[in-house]
Amino acid sequence: MVNRDNTVRVGSWVGVHDGELRETWRIVATHDADARRRLISEDTPLALALLGHAAGEVVRVRCPEGRARSVTILDVS
Repeated sequence: MVNRDNTVRVGSWVGVHDGELRETWRIVATHDADARRRLISEDTPLALALLGHAAGEVVRVRCPEGRARSVTILDVS
């Protein structure tokens, strides 16, 4: 499946930066999640915040402990 508009979808590799760290994650179905392989479930707070957004956008992520942080989407593939 070609993602012509570069929006984050299940199956996308997404590079993000939170002001300190740059990380790359692939958003996958829950049963395929494996943090050691950089695969996060589509129902995690980070994935939920990223889905539907595109490179260059800043999104707010609600962390499990209740605080929020902003991450910038650097690239989507």
